[in-house]
Amino acid sequence: MTAIPQKVDGRRERTRRTRAAIVAALTALLDEGRIEPTAAEIARRAGVAVRSIGQHFASREQLLLAVTVHHAARLALPPLDADAPLPVRIEQLVLRRARVLEASMAMRRAAAVVLARSPAVARALERAAKERRAETSRLFAAELAAADDPQAAERTVALVTSGRAWDALRVELGLGVKAARDQLARMLEDALHR
Repeated sequence: MTAIPQKVDGRRERTRRTRAAIVAALTALLDEGRIEPTAAEIARRAGVAVRSIGQHFASREQLLLAVTVHHAARLALPPLDADAPLPVRIEQLVLRRARVLEASMAMRRAAAVVLARSPAVARALERAAKERRAETSRLFAAELAAADDPQAAERTVALVTSGRAWDALRVELGLGVKAARDQLARMLEDALHR
């Protein structure tokens, strides 16, 4: 018995490609440091007409939400091994966070501008922060439970592994990526050995 080939709906496929092109274009512009690109810039980068943006996204907020989903998906990584020795867990988390946070610096700057106007984007970023915090809580559960004040230790770990801390290391303190990773590892070790 031979399988009957599925007929591809050309309109749906074009819609999917156009939406993806618009999201990819805005993502690329944000990655390049363009905090609030115009619809014309997004359309030009996507290779679509300006009106296509409005046809595919009812509001700028919908487009921004699609970008946050796209950005999260491109940085998704498998879970780290919570049973590995502590130095290995610290090293793996630092490498992962450095990669993700470095790749997200422009997005965080853009989000800071948009947050006041976009409750949905604020909620999406809050969810991402909770996911990062859950990852560190799972990864360092034994060390956090053994701390004198487990809640304070958990908050410290969440803070030192946050995007704000990474941005402070890279921008405010002017550290290169390797120096920032080394500093993050030291701060994390200090937080977990209390």
